Parts: sequence; structure tokens; C-alpha cells
Amino acid sequence: MALLGIDISTYQGDVDWATVANQGVFYGFAKATEGATSRDDKFVRNWSGMRSVGIVRGAYHFFRPGRDPATQANNFLQTVQTIEPFDLPPVLDLEIDDGLNATTVIDRALQWLEIVETKTGRKPILYTFPVFWEDKLRNPKQFAEYPLWVANFGTRSPYIPATWSRWTFHQYSESGTLRGIAGNIDLNQLNGDLDDLQKLLKGRIPLRQGCEGDVVQEMQTLLESQGFDIGTPDGDFGPKTKAQVIAFQRGRNLAADGIVGTATWAALQATKPTSPSFPPTIELVNVCKSYRGAAHQDAALKWLQSQISKSVLEDFARRWRQQ
Repeated sequence: MALLGIDISTYQGDVDWATVANQGVFYGFAKATEGATSRDDKFVRNWSGMRSVGIVRGAYHFFRPGRDPATQANNFLQTVQTIEPFDLPPVLDLEIDDGLNATTVIDRALQWLEIVETKTGRKPILYTFPVFWEDKLRNPKQFAEYPLWVANFGTRSPYIPATWSRWTFHQYSESGTLRGIAGNIDLNQLNGDLDDLQKLLKGRIPLRQGCEGDVVQEMQTLLESQGFDIGTPDGDFGPKTKAQVIAFQRGRNLAADGIVGTATWAALQATKPTSPSFPPTIELVNVCKSYRGAAHQDAALKWLQSQISKSVLEDFARRWRQQ
């Protein structure tokens, strides 16, 4: 399954990220900087907006070969400030030569990549067009180790420049439309599924309803181990899983938004609390006292009710009212 993603800049205006997320967008790349001094005036809003709705986020720099690469790298790093473990690696957008020869463009682009990788500890992704890469730069082999984000419109099977053997991201349209975004938008596909997207991150991937994969099953198993009823961990983040995530978040005093972000992952991966001990003979009164206030007690009581006959429940209600 090729996962849908978008890339945006100031030209898209104020994006309604909650609406975008509800249309199956799993990741987004936001323009951060261009050249030595330019900063996208919507970057901060987009950067925080993607995180707030559980969209995996990435930041890109539009490279100007005619400007000093170290200054450009610093512009990018100062604007983005922090690439979190749950973020995609930084991106270098290399698609113009500023009238310089191929050797100079290649050398300066490599300098930017090396500086940013050293500072962030993440190997950057390289975005480019096949025609530019082959006709202008003549397929330089020095970039083969960097994941490829290739722009090739009008097809879902992109042409891959000879520098690489496979693509990681593919920008397949520049005229897409989505609710929550004014005008056209660039659409992208990942060469893989949610678990492949996870492999590009250093931390655990943000999860929300609609996600599927082994990483979802891992989250469900952790949730189940904490006493929450999600049914069988099946790797499908559906409404039931979301409801139990919200219950877990409320029990841990986290933002109860149903999105498994950094704080929720950390709480799930924490050591499971020791269960209180019971006397040799289990009495219902003691069970209720021991688990008073636990997030899953309502589900347990509903299950108990389903196991008791209607006549017994009616008799219990009468006795309860007499107390």
C-alpha cells in the first residue's frame, strides 16, 4: 500500500490540518527555508499543525547553488530548530543550478547535506526531477546513499535516475485537491506501508484512527497489557482502539485526543504497574475496592452484568435500594 502524503509551503495559505488528516494523509513535508536567508512564513504554523493531528512531518530546504551552502544549512537548522525522533529526516530540494556548472552544484549540495546530517544525526532525503538530475548534473553517484524523493508527474511508477536503484517518496501530482487546503496541492506516495514509514524515523511513529500495520499491533498489545479491552490486537486502528486510547490517556492525565503521540507512546511503554494482591478467596467487594478509579472498571462491570441473569440483577437492585 502506497501511503498518501503532501508537501506544502506559504502558497497554500492557512491549512486546516484536522480536515487534511481525515482524508487519509499520513505525512507531510513543509517548506522551511530557501537559500541563505529566506524563511517560509507558514512553516511554524504547518510544523506544529501536522504534529497536533498525528501527521508525520518533514521539513525541506530549497537549495540555491549560487549561495554559500554552510549559510544555507544554518538558515535551515535555525528555522527548524529541532528534528524530533518521530519526524522525517530533513530534505534538500535540489532542482536548479543558478547558472553554475555541474561540479560546483554537486560540491555545494554535498556540503549542505554533510552539515545538516552532522548537526541532526539524520541522513537527509534528496528531492529532485529526473530531467534536471540527468541533463544538468549527469547522474552523480555521490548521492546514492541519500533516500530519493523523485518528482515525476502523471504516473504512479516514477522514472528513477541512474544514481539510485529505488525511490522512497514520489511526487506524482502538482494539481491535487484536498478539503482544508485552498487551491492545488502536491500529492506524494511512499514506496511502502506504515511500517516502512516507521523505518524512516528514529522514534515511534504517531498513530491515529485509520493507521494499519505491525506498529499499530505493537501499540494495541501494550494497551491490552495495561488492562484495556481492544479485542484482538490486529494492527487495525479502528474506533474501538481509539476509544481505548482515549480512556488510557484520561487515566494517565494526558491529552485525550485519541492520537498516540510521543507522550502516549512513553506511557504505554512504561513498566506496567504491579497489580494489587487479593486474599485467597476473591470477594467482589474487595475487587471493587482494589480497582476503584481504574480506567477499565466500566468495561469490567459491563462484562459482569452480561454474565448475570435478569432476575438476579433485579433482586440485587431491590436489595441495594433497601440499604
